[in-house]
Amino acid sequence: MIKLEDKLYTSTEVAEILGVSLRSVYRYIEENKLHAEVKTATGRHRFTKQDIMDFLYPEGVPEGESRDVRPVAKVIEGTGIAEEKVAQGVKVTVESAERVKTTAQTTEVPKEDESVDWLSKFREAAKKFQEDETEERVEGITGLGAREEEVVEEEPVEEEIQEEVSKFYRSGLGGLKDIAQGVDKTARNAQLPYAFTLNAGLSLHSPIKPFSVLHVYIRPSDLEFYEKSLKLTVSDETDAQLGLLLTKDDSVFASSEELHGLFVVTKARLNEDITSLGDQSLRDEADSVLK
Repeated sequence: MIKLEDKLYTSTEVAEILGVSLRSVYRYIEENKLHAEVKTATGRHRFTKQDIMDFLYPEGVPEGESRDVRPVAKVIEGTGIAEEKVAQGVKVTVESAERVKTTAQTTEVPKEDESVDWLSKFREAAKKFQEDETEERVEGITGLGAREEEVVEEEPVEEEIQEEVSKFYRSGLGGLKDIAQGVDKTARNAQLPYAFTLNAGLSLHSPIKPFSVLHVYIRPSDLEFYEKSLKLTVSDETDAQLGLLLTKDDSVFASSEELHGLFVVTKARLNEDITSLGDQSLRDEADSVLK
């Protein structure tokens, strides 16, 4: 019998436990059906045993049932396989649901003293159900029996990295030091990644001439959260205190380093940003600091 340990599980491990694809796990998260207790600085999800149990038993575990596995009776007779397939976008008919039920019912009943891996049996029944549904869909379209090589499973599509976009603001928190500390506090409390660059990034390596705007990388999906938390109002670049550089390139955050309590991009990325976006004065300072 499979037992869940009190540890943090990765998205891949959760997919294996639930018997679904990794893509389905991401969809459950987006639909707010599955919650992750922890989100790392690079945006990865980590799930506790309780997170998994809350997904399997949204209304709580019935009295007397084990919390370690999902009972096969509940899967077949209640909200199990049928709802699982609907969540994955597969049309479930009465006939196809009955086939799954029949598959489970005709499974050899084990002796009482034997340990039963109900999760494996559920996956086996679900696999049979998926194969039957695939054949039905192809036959309905072509009117012919589907050959095995004609059924091609859709491959997950990698998300395209969005081109970096800059947005400029003034903040109600005060001066640049207060805003920088506000960015760090907001990010740490919400476990969100960030990394300073340009003048702010260079100043964390060595004192430089005074400047009037902070530049920091964040993810596009976190923009609204930062706008509310830092009390930001949209501003022209010439009058801004904060420039938010939106990027989906997680390597920017994964390779960042902490200096003086704040996260900054690598020296190589900092030098690249200053060369392409900084003025001549900043480039001259970078030449002496980033040796």
